[in-house]
Parts: sequence; C-alpha cells; structure tokens
Amino acid sequence: MTAPADNPQPMPSAAACAEAAAWIARLHGAERTAKVETGFKRWLAASPEHRVAFDMANEIWVSTEHLPKPRTPAFVRWPRAALVITLPRALVSAALVILAGIGLVLSMHDSGLSTRVGEQRNFSLPDGTRVSLNTASRIQVRYDHHLRRVELDHGEAYFEVAKHPDWPFIVVAGREEVLAHGTAFLVRRDQERLAVTLMEGKVTVSPTDELEHAVPTAGSPASLDAPASRSALPASHPTTASFTLKPGDRVTFAEHEPPKVDHPSLDRETAWQHGQVILDHTPLAQAVAEMNRYSALELKIEDPVAARTEVTGIFRVGDSASFAQAVAETYHLQVSEHGAQIVLAGEPRASGVM
Repeated sequence: MTAPADNPQPMPSAAACAEAAAWIARLHGAERTAKVETGFKRWLAASPEHRVAFDMANEIWVSTEHLPKPRTPAFVRWPRAALVITLPRALVSAALVILAGIGLVLSMHDSGLSTRVGEQRNFSLPDGTRVSLNTASRIQVRYDHHLRRVELDHGEAYFEVAKHPDWPFIVVAGREEVLAHGTAFLVRRDQERLAVTLMEGKVTVSPTDELEHAVPTAGSPASLDAPASRSALPASHPTTASFTLKPGDRVTFAEHEPPKVDHPSLDRETAWQHGQVILDHTPLAQAVAEMNRYSALELKIEDPVAARTEVTGIFRVGDSASFAQAVAETYHLQVSEHGAQIVLAGEPRASGVM
C-alpha cells in the first residue's frame, strides 16, 4: 500500500479506522438508504482524519477483488469514492477484512514487521501469503492494485506466496529483486551477503533496476515467464546475469565475488523454523557467527587455528553456552565468560564430530 510522496497525511486513529470500515460495510449492504448516504457524507466532512481513514479502508477493500469471489457476483459502484464492490459479502466479514488490513498497515507504518534477536515470528499478509521471519529481521510490505512488493531490510524471511497470477509478488533485498511465480522460497540478507533459496515453484532473481521494468502489468500473467534481461550494475557488483531457480537451487551474492549457484540441504537451511542450527563440517568461525545471530551473548574465538576447526552437530538456537561447552569438550578448549561474551581459548588438541 503506497502513501503520497509529498505532504503525507498522519496515520488515523484506530477508532477512525473502525468507523471507516463500518461505513463501507453499510454503504454496500442491504441497509443502504438515502439517510445512510447523508450520514456518511456528514461523517466524512467532519474531520480530515476521517477522509484519510476512509481512503485507507477503501484501498484495502478494493484490494480484496484479487481474492476468491462467488461464481455469479453482482457489482455495485459508488462513484464518489471510486469503489467497485463485489456482492454478496457478509457485512461483518467485510468490516473485519478492512480492519485486519488497516491493522497491518498501522503496524508496518511505524516499524515494519520485525523480530528481535533470538525471536522467530509468523505473519499472514492480506493476500494470503505467509511469511516466517528469523532472528533480527525486518520487512516492509507495500501492496498496491498492480504489485505485491515486500522489502527485506535485513535478516531472513521464508515466503509461501499465495497464487494470484495477475498480481505479481516481488521481494526486494539490496540490489536484487526476487520475482515469485506462486512458490515457497527463503531470502537471507546479511551485511555483505545475500542468498535466495527456492523450496518449490520458480523464482527469477534480477537487479532492482531491470526487474522493475520486466514486471508485467496486471492482466498479463503469461509475461511472468518471460526471461529477464540485465543491464550493467554498479562496479562493485561483479555480474549482469539473471537467475531463474529450480527447486533446491540457491543463488548467493557476496561483495567482490561472482554469484554462486549451489544446492544446499534444505533441512539445514530451514532448521531455524524448528529452533535448530544444523552444522555440517562448518569452520568454527562460521559456526560461531551463526550462533551469534540468535543471542545477545556473543561467542568469541581467540586462537586462529581453532577458528578453522570444523564443527558438525545440531544445536538449539540461542543456546550459546551449551554450544561453547560442547565445542570445548570435543576440542579441549577453555571456556570463560566475560560480561556478555563467552570466550573459547586455546589451540585444539583433537578433532571430532559432535
């Protein structure tokens, strides 16, 4: 949902949003009369906040035209507010749909949808798409009538995209955009690394400038499968190739390195959804970095030789103390706590598998 670029209106109160939802339900229900219309006009003129609340509710209501409808709908047009409404819809259900959408917009207006360190949360978006956010992650959802757009500011998100062929779904992460074709996929954005992993369906990963021009307009679903071209990216980006992934593929972008396509263990990639970190011959430095994502208690390695030691095992997210103890016992390291740090010291004297 987009806001005007200039002089944006303040967000309306929850009470004004509830009143707007109720007015839309009444205006398109059996109880609509001349008296109801007069009352609505009086309410709309009473406060600028009412106009903002009604415009927001109206946009959410119209966006439900993308959702499944009865086979033989009747149409009612409300010219003053530019509404096109499909009937029959239960008035209570209609108001709840609008209020749910407004609630999502209000929550995203201030801080987006986010998680704290060590927290995982699940969200349902207005179109039926499901999103799971991993630790310390943040997304912004910006839907309009032509495009479903989600921006991943940082962290990791798993998307199960609701299928609406005439309503494209895009995830923006840094300089890359992921165009989904009714699918499930994972996007992880770290400070110097971006990875997109496809679970099912198909996605196309392209630079933001090119994919914005390649996205089809509503009503032309066939163009979703057209290959995306790429123009030159900034000098820091090493390639101009686009990537259409198959289930099981992962494409990784890192600073000053060419993109890499590989086929990781999907169970390992999504282990965080079950509260786990799965490591398979992972250098201890990388393992520590992964564990540190989930806890304010920072793990630190003193010896460079220990940092290169490989670790294999399944650990609980956020349980840095148990992880440090297991590593120390296996490789004969020393563990000490210093405030908010757990330090692994010493040179490993034996290798093993945990």
